[in-house]
Amino acid sequence: MSDVLRDLGYDDKAQERILNSYAVNRLNLNTLEKKVVNTFNYLKSKGYDDKQIISMTTLNQILFNYPTKTLDIRFSFLRSLGYTDIEIKNMTIILPQLLTISEKYILNKLELLGSYGYSKNMIHKFTTLLPSLFSVSIDNLNAKRDFFKDLGFDNKEVNKIFKDTPMIFTCSLELLQLKYDYLISKGYEVNRIFHMIYRNSNIMVMNIKRMEGKREFLKELGYDENEINLVTGINPSVYTLSLENIQETFDCFLNHGYSKEETIFITVKFPNAFSYSVDSLSRKIDILKDVSLEKEILKRPSYLIQGAELSYARLNYLIFNHVILDHKGFNYLLLSNREFGKKFGISNDEVKEKYSHNR
Repeated sequence: MSDVLRDLGYDDKAQERILNSYAVNRLNLNTLEKKVVNTFNYLKSKGYDDKQIISMTTLNQILFNYPTKTLDIRFSFLRSLGYTDIEIKNMTIILPQLLTISEKYILNKLELLGSYGYSKNMIHKFTTLLPSLFSVSIDNLNAKRDFFKDLGFDNKEVNKIFKDTPMIFTCSLELLQLKYDYLISKGYEVNRIFHMIYRNSNIMVMNIKRMEGKREFLKELGYDENEINLVTGINPSVYTLSLENIQETFDCFLNHGYSKEETIFITVKFPNAFSYSVDSLSRKIDILKDVSLEKEILKRPSYLIQGAELSYARLNYLIFNHVILDHKGFNYLLLSNREFGKKFGISNDEVKEKYSHNR
């Protein structure tokens, strides 16, 4: 039997796992040999390659006990639920048990997701992206939702959290609690943690060591613990950025003449700066540098939220209309559309049309 498995490409570890599994160890070698070859050839006919088949059957040895007709019925059943052949293939490579768990169990799981308020399209997206959902018990899924409800989220908010980060479906409750406890230990207030999770639920599946690494990197740049909490509390996406992305944003301000202290000040006052591209930040700063107003950002870092096109258009409108470009003139750039229109008689669309940044 080992010769057959070896010829098909199974290594010693995989052979041992298969031969010692409860699913096949009661079969005589001749019967098992036929089942292995039949299953292997069947899956190849479905488009799986040797490596994928070896992985699937090593993980789920019971596949060898399923007649090809039974497997055909399962493929047809999954297609009837709206999954394409490519989706079924990708899903079963990740979760080979999908070919062996009962149809009733699959339907119950889909019905449960529907009861949460997710649309059929969203459920389809969840399960194709994360087929491991089918291996999580209903009690476990409900318990995870209850975990977030206990933190104060309502049903709609819980749906958003899982929609934004489906991997939470497969996280253990222990891991979720550990992540929450970590955020508490870092000094975030409960209301701030609520905001962080709602804004970027990815932090609940991130490795704590990685999160700690981001904090250490920010310390090296010059931020203190309180500043790190302010930056990541308002913009938790910082935890998901690469160290290179964080460094590039920091260097962007340094390269435009701001000191290290000024850069820290700007990004603490406006943490969302880390979520903008370096090109976008550079354009916005350069627009002000052309009229020597770049230091005004230190007074109102929120300027950086405004689009470069609108800043450029408004600035040129003010220049054309001989408005003095001092602190007051800078503030005119940041007026709302309604306020700017009321004061100057021109809307955002009109001013951008008249003074296009691309001309």
